[in-house]
Amino acid sequence: MKKAFFSLILAAAAAASPIYTVADLGGLGGPATGYAINSSGTAVGFAQSPSGGQEAFVSAPTGLQALSSGPYESYAYGINDPGTVVGTTYDANGQAHATIWSASGTTVLGAGSYAMAINNAGEVVGGNGEAFAVVNGQVQSLTAVTGMNWSAAYGINNSGTIVGDGQLANGTFRGVIWNPNGNTTVLGTFGGNSSQATGVNDSGEVVGFASLASGYQQAFVETGGTMFDLGTLGGGSSYAYGINDSGEIVGYSWLANGGQSAFLYDDGTMLDLNSLIPGNSGWDLLQAYGINNSGQITGEGLYDGQLSAFVLTDPPSGPGGISAIPEPSGILIVLAALALIICFRRRSSVLG
Repeated sequence: MKKAFFSLILAAAAAASPIYTVADLGGLGGPATGYAINSSGTAVGFAQSPSGGQEAFVSAPTGLQALSSGPYESYAYGINDPGTVVGTTYDANGQAHATIWSASGTTVLGAGSYAMAINNAGEVVGGNGEAFAVVNGQVQSLTAVTGMNWSAAYGINNSGTIVGDGQLANGTFRGVIWNPNGNTTVLGTFGGNSSQATGVNDSGEVVGFASLASGYQQAFVETGGTMFDLGTLGGGSSYAYGINDSGEIVGYSWLANGGQSAFLYDDGTMLDLNSLIPGNSGWDLLQAYGINNSGQITGEGLYDGQLSAFVLTDPPSGPGGISAIPEPSGILIVLAALALIICFRRRSSVLG
C-alpha cells in the first residue's frame, strides 16, 4: 500500500507543468523575430519596418530599438552579456556585411560576410565563404577542414569553442566544431547526408540538427563525442538552435498534425512550449532560437494571429525551483493519493 502512495504522488508531480510568463517584444511596424538573449534578458533579432524591409533590433523597456538607420535591410543574430550585438547589414548593391554594434559605435566588415554570434570576450564568428572569427578587431579564418570548400560559423562559447558547418565536395553539409586548441571535429548524421551545428554552451555541449535516412532532420545534442537524437513533438523533423549552461535546449519541431511548435528540451524530455504557458495567453509559440542561463527564451510566434517576437520568463521562483501548477489530471491524482493515505491510516488504526 505504501508503494502505491509513493507511485501516485510521483505521478502527480510528473503531471505538474511549469508555467512561463510571455512578453510580446512589440515591433517596428510589422512582424518580429527574437533570435538571441543575454543574461540581462535583452533580446535581439529582426523586425519588419513600415517600408516592408527587415531591421535589426535590440529590446528595451520602452520597446524595440532599431540598430540600423539606413534604408537597407539588417539582421541581429547575437548579443553578449556586455550588450555588444552582431549581425548582418546590406548595402545599396544588396551585398551582405558582417556588422558589430557596440557602445563605441558600429563596425562594418567586408562585403559578402555574415556575423552570427559573439562571446563575452567580444570574439565574433561568422562566414564570408569560409568560417571566421574576429579577435581583437582582426578577422581570422578558422582552420580549414579537409574536403570542405565552404564553411560558416554560427556559435561560440566563452572558452572559444566555435561551431558551424561546411560543404563537402558532393554538395552535402556537415556540422563542424573548431576547438580552441586548433583541432576540428566533423560531426556525423543520423543516417542521412547532412548536419549543422548551431550553438554551444560553456561546457562544450553542441546543438544543431542532422538528417535521417528518410531525409527528415532531427535536433541533436553532442556531448563527449556522441550525438544524441532529441526526437520530435510528433512530426518528422526538429531543429535545435540554443543551449544554456544548464543544458536546456530550445528550437522547434513539426507536429503530427503538420503544424509546428517551439520546444524546450530538458532532463531528457522534449516539451512543447505551448503547453508551458497559460492556455488563455493568446500565443501560439512557433520557433525558439535563444535561451540564457536564467532560462529566459526568445523566438517568434503568433500573438492573436500576428507574427511577433517573444520572451518567456520562468516564474519568480526561478529555474532552480519553478512553481508548478498541476494540471486537472495531476490534481485528481493528488486527491486520490491523499484518499489512499487516509484509508491506510484508518486501517492501521483498526489493526492496531
